[in-house]
Amino acid sequence: GYIKTLDDPIPLLNYFKPELFAFVFVPLLVATGWRVWSGESHWSLVWFHSGVPLGVLASSISLYGVLSNFGNLEQMRISVGESLLAVFYGGVVSFIGYLNLNTVSIPKKRNSHSNSTKFFVLLINTFLIGAGMNYYAGIGAFVDAPTVYIFTAFSSAFLLVNRDGSKSICHLVCETMVVASLASVIIALVSYTTYQGHPPLLGPIVAIGIMGPLYGSFVIFQCATFFPEKDLREINFGQINWHLLEITGFWILMCLAPMSLLEMSVF
Repeated sequence: GYIKTLDDPIPLLNYFKPELFAFVFVPLLVATGWRVWSGESHWSLVWFHSGVPLGVLASSISLYGVLSNFGNLEQMRISVGESLLAVFYGGVVSFIGYLNLNTVSIPKKRNSHSNSTKFFVLLINTFLIGAGMNYYAGIGAFVDAPTVYIFTAFSSAFLLVNRDGSKSICHLVCETMVVASLASVIIALVSYTTYQGHPPLLGPIVAIGIMGPLYGSFVIFQCATFFPEKDLREINFGQINWHLLEITGFWILMCLAPMSLLEMSVF
């Protein structure tokens, strides 16, 4: 099949990138298998909670890899667009989960609180995500000190200010990750605008803008995988997912989007 565009029709297969598809779905299937086996959740809840965070995570890792290996400008533009497909895959996963939220099932409870089992699942998913990082740019490239400092500072400030005793730890952690991701993107955008004429500074600035949503999505995905269902039900994951998409979209629009008609001086 083809999708009609203003130029030549685009084959549907162009929207399927096996490495990004695997990056989203393999950790998702591990998390789904764990939560369904343990009796914590129906599969639809896992997909609804984890789809968008995994899409943003995979897209950020791919995008950083593309920008780190800057080559031909036209090819880079295509690769940046392909990286954003992971957000689409994650959104589709969450939407499928949402459509099946009312599916009736009686989970069979097992020993889901075993720390050794949880650690094993955490190890598998961390290994899978680390393998993806290594494929795109090497694991060490994703340890960005400025972003870690920003995350630590804003997370600490948010947790100190937000002392709502009615919220679970899971709820506070997810909200903190959204706030820290937004703070990273805003700091990156202000710096990006300020230092446009200083190319050596743009690389570290762009890294902060990409790493912020990456770190936040990783932690939210782990929360959705390991916290008890009663804690997850307290969180409005639709809102959390929407905020992640807003933050990612804001960064793309302000930094990576094509020029507007006004910028091109069409009028």
